[in-house]
Amino acid sequence: MDTAFIIGNGESRTIFPIEDLKGHGILYGCNGIYRDYPTLCDHIVAVNPPMYVEVLEWYDQKRPNSLKLHGPQDISKWNYIMPGEDDELSTPQNLKLYRVWRGARPPGHDRSIPGDNVIRTIDFSTSKGSGMSAVLMAAESGIKNVVILAFDILGGRQWLTSQAMSREQNNIYKNTLNYPNRINMKAYLKYEWMFQLRQILRRHPKTNFYFINRRENIRTNTYLRWYFDQPNIKTGIYADLRRWVEGYRDDIKWMRL
Repeated sequence: MDTAFIIGNGESRTIFPIEDLKGHGILYGCNGIYRDYPTLCDHIVAVNPPMYVEVLEWYDQKRPNSLKLHGPQDISKWNYIMPGEDDELSTPQNLKLYRVWRGARPPGHDRSIPGDNVIRTIDFSTSKGSGMSAVLMAAESGIKNVVILAFDILGGRQWLTSQAMSREQNNIYKNTLNYPNRINMKAYLKYEWMFQLRQILRRHPKTNFYFINRRENIRTNTYLRWYFDQPNIKTGIYADLRRWVEGYRDDIKWMRL
């Protein structure tokens, strides 16, 4: 097979029957996907230690013959930096931040101290999550085509009435065991995912990447055009994924961002 499908757990996943992907490529899932599809995936990646323990307990009991489980110790050691090309301040055109995010005060910081402007700093090259680790794992396997679906990136509602970007929690398994029990996503997560994906594109220029999601999710995320500036990525909707599965891959008219 020349294709790997990387299945995210964004809520857009509910509009496509992902079981239809079986037999059309190598399937990578993340974290709690085993709860609904215990026999679907060829690989499951679970980087968060408590989540990995949960999946491992199920895996040890059921031991699916065709499934490979990958935990924190199994993912790529690459730090998303292109040696000789990137430094901490390297930023693509039209983006104000890229590798390093600076935002709210660190967790546990005393917010009552007047005039205290401590800023939390996160270097995305040090972050490891299940979704992008799965994308990277597929790319490093040498597969020709990597199809990424249900990575919704932004919140459950893309825009609020104030036109501020939504951070409403977006995950099929939200508020369940080993998933964040919060209303809002972490503010920096969308930037982390987009940074890491763009770096993967740059590191694997001979691999074809396809980003599949709902049209409104793609159009509303105005950052994507600047992160998807590499020639080896195309963007489409779930109807395009249906065409791919039905054998009309060459007829797909990919979106222009």
